[in-house]
Amino acid sequence: MLQFLWRTIAFANIFLFTAVSLQAQKVEEPKLTVPDWAKPYPPFRIAGNLYYVGTYDLSCFLITTSKGNILINTGLANSAIQIKNNIKTLGFKLSDTKILLTTQAHYDHLGAMAAIKN
Repeated sequence: MLQFLWRTIAFANIFLFTAVSLQAQKVEEPKLTVPDWAKPYPPFRIAGNLYYVGTYDLSCFLITTSKGNILINTGLANSAIQIKNNIKTLGFKLSDTKILLTTQAHYDHLGAMAAIKN
């Protein structure tokens, strides 16, 4: 009985730790960023089902598939609206995006991840 109690307590602690640690972190961007990182840029098809949907100087890519789209990188936190508009301009819906990926865990690559996810 005592062994069962200890296992239950251990499982509960692991569950609680995991639940707390999975909360999204707030992105803290530096005050000074490169102006071209937020400058709008028209989206375009690169090849096949690969599209550029980023800003002038921060690359974001959309891969379209029949099972849902994949967005790679989201630029700065304030890039969410630009990315959404770029995807719409190409004739796609942001809601069709099923996978979000990043190439680096830097604020200039994943700043808008939470906004895009929502």
